[in-house]
Amino acid sequence: MSDSFSRITSMIDSAKEFTIETAVSASARLTDTPSGSRPQEISKLLNSRTDREILNGMKCVISLITREEDALPYFADVVKNITNSDPKIRQLVIIYLTKYAEVEPDTALLSINSIQKSLNDKDPINRANAIRSLAGIRIGSIIPILVLSMKRTSTDRSPLVRAATAISIGKIYQISGRSKRQMIEYLSKLLTDSEVMVVGAAIKTYAKIRMELNEEKRWTPIHGNFRRFCKLLNQFDEWTQSYVVELLTEYSRKFLLRPINDEITDDDLELFLRSMKPLVQSISESVILSVAKSIYLLAPRQLFCDFQLDLVLTRIATSLNQSDVSLFALEVVSFISKSDKLFESYYKSFYVTPSDSNDVAICKINILSALSNQENFKYIFEELKYYAIYSTNKSISKESIKAMGKCSGLSLEWSQKILKWCLKKIKTSRGETLNELLTVVRYLIQQKSDSNDSLNKAEVLKTTFNLAAILEDSSVELETEARASIIWIIGEYTALAENSFALDVLRNLLKQFAEEEEEVRYQILVLASKIFAYEMIKIKNEGGDQFKDYVEEKFSNSIEYKMFQHALHLAKYDSSYDTRDRARMFSVLLSSVDRAQLASLFLQVPKPVPFVKSDTADYLRLRAIDDYFEVCDWSDQDKLPPKSIRTEFTVQVNKLGNVSFTSSSTSREKTKSPSPVGEHSFSSQQFAQQRELLSQVEKKQTSKYKLQSLDEFFGSEDDDSSSSSSEEEEEEEEEVSEEVESDEDEDEDEDEEDEDEDEDEEIREETNKEA
Repeated sequence: MSDSFSRITSMIDSAKEFTIETAVSASARLTDTPSGSRPQEISKLLNSRTDREILNGMKCVISLITREEDALPYFADVVKNITNSDPKIRQLVIIYLTKYAEVEPDTALLSINSIQKSLNDKDPINRANAIRSLAGIRIGSIIPILVLSMKRTSTDRSPLVRAATAISIGKIYQISGRSKRQMIEYLSKLLTDSEVMVVGAAIKTYAKIRMELNEEKRWTPIHGNFRRFCKLLNQFDEWTQSYVVELLTEYSRKFLLRPINDEITDDDLELFLRSMKPLVQSISESVILSVAKSIYLLAPRQLFCDFQLDLVLTRIATSLNQSDVSLFALEVVSFISKSDKLFESYYKSFYVTPSDSNDVAICKINILSALSNQENFKYIFEELKYYAIYSTNKSISKESIKAMGKCSGLSLEWSQKILKWCLKKIKTSRGETLNELLTVVRYLIQQKSDSNDSLNKAEVLKTTFNLAAILEDSSVELETEARASIIWIIGEYTALAENSFALDVLRNLLKQFAEEEEEVRYQILVLASKIFAYEMIKIKNEGGDQFKDYVEEKFSNSIEYKMFQHALHLAKYDSSYDTRDRARMFSVLLSSVDRAQLASLFLQVPKPVPFVKSDTADYLRLRAIDDYFEVCDWSDQDKLPPKSIRTEFTVQVNKLGNVSFTSSSTSREKTKSPSPVGEHSFSSQQFAQQRELLSQVEKKQTSKYKLQSLDEFFGSEDDDSSSSSSEEEEEEEEEVSEEVESDEDEDEDEDEEDEDEDEDEEIREETNKEA
């Protein structure tokens, strides 16, 4: 018998699975049918008499929406199913309405009454869905209905409905017009609600709309809730915790005392900072990042380490599961490391690994350069050299060389070592790596030339001479940009070298002028002009103004003048317009000894340091992290408001009915707690009796209910009617609870009598056995 029963059960289960698979495949085939015949088939399903076909039709419509296809032609067929008894169908219809209600506002109004009826549903989930659905239909003409509905749902007995009301306020605030003031009042009450879930939803909405409020009213709901939010911080969900931390961080810099000499003097600031300490162990990375930002902006640096945020951020940033959160954590570490050395002890955690992506590797290299000091740079320098030489990614190689240049300011010893290594690698490098090496060399030379130290100037001359030797070495194959860069460096410091070797370099370059690229030819012309300008100043200073003829004669017979004229002659027939134009300008500028000072000033003007240069992606990423840490300045300590403004607001507590009262009133009134007995906890003897009582109450309530139109709804909605109806409902519920309690007491007495009889029987049986 059991085998046959199990066989029948398996057959039924297989038939059920087959039916579900068939329905799913049929729905999929319907969405894949040609667009010409699809509307008729979907409309036929939506107008069917069976809920199964209507549900399949709604699934097809939602599938079209997810595929970014137009589902507007089915608007009328979809809207009329809002009255369907199946909750799944109604939910899909509401999803459809929230998307297309603004396109067809007149037709969408037909569904308002049906959704509005759900506000009186017994199930709080249905009431919450109803208020959120009404707010999702963004039509200005239903704002009065929403305002009245939110007035009721903001004091609903279910916290789920009140939380949905808070979310709904954020949806319609922008289009509420004159009702914005009422929306802020409802939201302010919800911020003082007794349920943590409701307060969390209200905080999210407040964070969304607070920037639309003026400066005076923006912080009014926060003053009296500041201390309560600090106490509830650990009870909020992860997203709410992030919002609260961001919100109270800005509030603290506006209204609290700034720490003086790394000492916190404000009790409220101390309360907020200590309330964030447990959040360091949160499972949400976004919460930890928010806490790290808040502690960095508000507290002394020692508190950052006391909370072990340096260790936690390092673990998030260097996790093996590379995600957007870990990359952002790296950006946060990089930002903090630029001004504070909080992560110096963890510098080895930021070594680049082969599995790191391009963005992660570049960010780690920037962190290494920021954390460098005299003690650890010998290890970091070896890592950077390895990345620059052996990395197959050119971006990582370039960033490593750039990081070396940033670290050159640690000491003169490290600067010389970096410069020596760069000159050594110029001969064997190619492409972008070679260009970056020359950029670092130019950066280091300019730093040394700006100082008045003779040793630094000697180092500049030595480096320039080495570059000239590399340029003339035929065994070294330099690219166009590299050759042009070396020629520029030689010309820039030829005055410092007193033309000692630049003239020989120019003589060799003029021989192959026609074979060089455009950029190199232009730099050769500039080199010739700088050499000749220096010679003009030298000859003028030797002869003075009294021997003008001698100066002119020596000037015209000098080898520098002849080589400059030859360079002008070659540039005169150059294929580049820019080179020809510059040749004419230099010819006029250096045509007379009287213009020597002007020419020298023009050619030897100090040049900017060509070092930090980021591409567009790096710039946008750096801009994003700067915006993340952007916060208002600390307010003037003499103009802060008194601490009394942060006196806690009275917490709003809601009864089981639709009447709200405060926590202060509950302490003065002794109310009887509701009976713990519910509909699903009755015994079999009481269930029939209680059901009869509930049916009587429902009959009384349904006899009072009347289906209203929109006009009747606006005409009949007032505070008196709502309060009277709520009082009647409370009286009826109390009568039901009292009768249920009396029945339960009787049932408990009967159970006790049965237990006594059982004990007597057991005693008699034991005495008989002993006898």
